[in-house]
Amino acid sequence: MTHLTDYQTKMRYPAATPTQFGGAKAFVETYGNAVWADLCDSMPTGEVIRVSDAAAALKTLSGYVQPERYLRAVLKAILADYEERPDDYEHQPPFTVLGRTMAKIIL
Repeated sequence: MTHLTDYQTKMRYPAATPTQFGGAKAFVETYGNAVWADLCDSMPTGEVIRVSDAAAALKTLSGYVQPERYLRAVLKAILADYEERPDDYEHQPPFTVLGRTMAKIIL
């Protein structure tokens, strides 16, 4: 089981990351890696995933009201990081966003 305290490495929060809510930067930098690992460990790859359903299922976000906004903050930071450093991702985005509102993704 992944816990928020399992990851000590800060996740990058590029300046170009769209702000989800006040405190998103601090949350993503502190807990983003744990949330991302939990998502990757818990959800299937190659299938459409509703962000709200995934967020509600993640152990790392179980104590949060509106967990989807925290997951979206992490996902938006990852996409902004990918845009800045595509070589670090072997020029493959870590997930695909379906639509404009990030309601659904594919890992």
